Amino acid sequence: MKRLIHADHSRRTFLRGAGLTLAGFGLHSLFPTPFLRHAMAAAGDSKFMFIFLRGGNDGLNAVIPHGDADYNTTNRPTLYISPGNAVDLGNGFASLHPALSDLMDPFNAGDLAILHRVGYANSSHSHFDGQRIWENGDPSQKHLFEGWLYRTIQATAMDQGMDLPVMSVQGVQPTILRGDTSYVNVANPDTFDYLHSDPKRSKYASAWRGLFQDLSGLEPYRPLLSDAGLKMVDTLDEYRSWDQQNWDPKDPDTGWSLFPVSDLTNPDDPGGPNGKKFSTTSYNFFRSLKVATLAFLEDAGSTNNGTRITGLELGSFDTHTNQGNQNGTQPNLLNWLGYGLKSVRVALSGAATDPRNYPSVWNDTVVATMSEFGRTSKENGSLGTDHANASCMFMEGGPVTGGLYNLDGSTWPAGTMFDINGRYVSPRTDYRSIFWEIMRDHMGVAPGSLETVFPGYTAAGLVAQEPGIIQI
Repeated sequence: MKRLIHADHSRRTFLRGAGLTLAGFGLHSLFPTPFLRHAMAAAGDSKFMFIFLRGGNDGLNAVIPHGDADYNTTNRPTLYISPGNAVDLGNGFASLHPALSDLMDPFNAGDLAILHRVGYANSSHSHFDGQRIWENGDPSQKHLFEGWLYRTIQATAMDQGMDLPVMSVQGVQPTILRGDTSYVNVANPDTFDYLHSDPKRSKYASAWRGLFQDLSGLEPYRPLLSDAGLKMVDTLDEYRSWDQQNWDPKDPDTGWSLFPVSDLTNPDDPGGPNGKKFSTTSYNFFRSLKVATLAFLEDAGSTNNGTRITGLELGSFDTHTNQGNQNGTQPNLLNWLGYGLKSVRVALSGAATDPRNYPSVWNDTVVATMSEFGRTSKENGSLGTDHANASCMFMEGGPVTGGLYNLDGSTWPAGTMFDINGRYVSPRTDYRSIFWEIMRDHMGVAPGSLETVFPGYTAAGLVAQEPGIIQI
């Protein structure tokens, strides 16, 4: 009995007082309930990364409908980008913002899909509602804090038997992964560990491994308690083994660091901020993207890591004032995004100059962006744009059918830019139809899980909106 009391008490005091503070995720995320889950996950190596562009990305200036006469200097006097200053996408209708020019490599290779007019019906234009609905997968439940990706993981048990099957890399765990079982969130990739280094770190890890070995009277619970302690130790051991701070893959063509996370790795640019290609404010985004990418590479050939889902965010897209034309808030963010998506492809395809020589996992990977809504078709009086409805998405990966979606005269008829209340681009493709296609055709989720993942999908007629974006 003494042992039982000591074990229960020591677990709490061990965490609170012995220096086992973990930067980046709550301790409850380390204690799953395996007795409620399948014993093992379904086999598969498919991987999915999401990047949430928070604030509402202006899709009209990111992916420009130059074929629409309403995109002009009358409606956007300072924000209008002429065809000559944009990146031609080759179909006589659409162009990319020049800050996204790095996306042409994956686009020309057929690995990038650019989608427009994506959203959902009856948007309230609220950041809180919009972000939650994109993440919970049910527009009828704007106050639901359970993620559709969480429900996918639970329905398939793809997280079972692995050290780090699911990982977000951002300030707090996103709603898309929230539910009764929590998954690892890394708030700061550089401090995700015990507070103390060796020898104390090894002492703590060893203490956890043997803590529940001699329980008396609670034999049925020993596997659960042991799994709880060992999961924490194994998670930290696995993450530490990646040595992410010393991973610096380079672009084989330019020699630049794929993930500029410091002044040392930020490419020189005489015309850039402080003589660098990117401002120092970009480093947190690239650091998160780097770890989310490395998790997939470390999984290659591994039986323990098992990372199949990673995610992160890029904020500050709420450009009510001084949005910027070719320079400014949105162009800077798009520049980071374009470089980042190109870098992910180079790293995951095995093309990087990298002494670690990771094998390619590109044909197993899909990366997708999302944003809660787009911006008004007319520029406002503060040289910016306001909350609207549909916006654009980017999807890349080996299984992706690259090309342009909802970006020609047949899918973007005259009047589209002012189709809702004379102010907003109307959605043509519901975001759920895109993500369900990814889950079903790429991640291998059984069709029978559809209404669990996205309630009301069939009744809303979303099957007809599926764009056929995943190669089967």
